Amino acid sequence: MTDIRNQDIGIVFVHGIVGNSHFFDFLMDAVPKGCKIISLTLEGHDGDALAFSKASMRSWKRQVEEATDSLAKECKRIVIVAHSMGTLFALDQGARNRADALFLLNPPMRIRLTRRLFLNPIKVMLGITTDPITMAARDAYGISLDYNPLHYYGWPRRYFELFSEIKRVRKVIDNVRIKTRVFIAGRDEMVSPSSVDYFKPLKNCRLWQLPDSGHYYYTPSDRELILRQFSSLMADGIAEKG
Repeated sequence: MTDIRNQDIGIVFVHGIVGNSHFFDFLMDAVPKGCKIISLTLEGHDGDALAFSKASMRSWKRQVEEATDSLAKECKRIVIVAHSMGTLFALDQGARNRADALFLLNPPMRIRLTRRLFLNPIKVMLGITTDPITMAARDAYGISLDYNPLHYYGWPRRYFELFSEIKRVRKVIDNVRIKTRVFIAGRDEMVSPSSVDYFKPLKNCRLWQLPDSGHYYYTPSDRELILRQFSSLMADGIAEKG
């Protein structure tokens, strides 16, 4: 039987840069029946490297805003579930009080460049995906394999836009006063574990550090933890802001 209360809840799922919406598949069984869902595929993330080059941070932010606006017309409460770059858009919405709860995976408030960050895409392109970390990266990538180097002309600009957005969101994060759940991996290929420092001062934020997980790969116990906390958040019905 559909829970009538859950019909008032809308959920926006926002993946990360070069990611895809299937990243959140492991959470879908915990979405209460009756909730309205928009699972975004950001522009340029459903094609080749050229499509990504032609996209922009502006278009991605617009997609998130439009999804939030669309659900707000039908739902009383909005939850944004996001990974990596998607968490920046979620935090922006939260800082402007355009959502009632945020569920954030690997928010990149500080960046670090690791050897694995560069090895993962090379292994995926070469078909060397036997270890769980590389397999998780392969499954999370939203850009199809593209061996034409000319198609990558726009990629540096997309990442410069990402770094600029990180700096901008750092300045507004203190305005996020809504219910927030944050998970940061200790072995993340790109996100520094010190990103936790930006969330510790937030009043309504609960924070989990996952020492053995990475940017795309979560250990079985960490996946269970994330799923359990998402279920708990949804079970609350997001009844109140904060």
